[in-house]
Amino acid sequence: MIGVELLSKFDSIAGLSPRTQRCIAEKTITADVAAEASLYQQGDPPCAFYMLETGRVKLYRQSKDKRQILALLAPGECLGAESLSTGGISPFTATALTPVTALCVPPDPLQVLLDEHPDFQEVFLRLITDRLKQFVTLVHDLAFRDVTSRLAMVLVARADLEGKEVDDGVLLDRLLSQQEYADMVGTVREVVSRTFKRFEDENLVHLTRTSILIRDCDRLRAIALLEAR
Repeated sequence: MIGVELLSKFDSIAGLSPRTQRCIAEKTITADVAAEASLYQQGDPPCAFYMLETGRVKLYRQSKDKRQILALLAPGECLGAESLSTGGISPFTATALTPVTALCVPPDPLQVLLDEHPDFQEVFLRLITDRLKQFVTLVHDLAFRDVTSRLAMVLVARADLEGKEVDDGVLLDRLLSQQEYADMVGTVREVVSRTFKRFEDENLVHLTRTSILIRDCDRLRAIALLEAR
């Protein structure tokens, strides 16, 4: 059991009634997940519901030797239990990119909460709907934007979410390998490497082993909005 005040960090939960928040707190535990460990895997039975306190998580689907990263999650976001209502298998894997601390509601207590608290059920359905919209946007981007635009979009999204303003631009932790960037934008590592090199040649970004400096976020944002003809 955790304190109700911890739930107030999550916008989606903070708006619930005090009674519902107390009931959620009674059934919630804290989970610490090491970097590169999975919270749950594609094909698992319905899993727990996680509220991410610290760290970063990637969601991805795997098909043989191909992988598509679906989303990068940051503190304050929720994940898991997508297949609880149908009893089906988990549609994707969630893996920690960094050490993660999350609040966790196991499947059986989660089902009780959903059955007994309509306001929580409404929030839960909204979270799943928002995730679906995110995936629909990803399908659009993979279909109608080229690799250059998709990579620019990933960098701009990260800059908006977690970038640190410095004298020369916006600084990001490297976070992902070039293979993971390739998995995210739907291409191979060599193409991502060439695209990053072109961005560097055009003075849009500067890469080191540990960071990415975005020198011109406005130009990168314009590239991100382009659709292939």
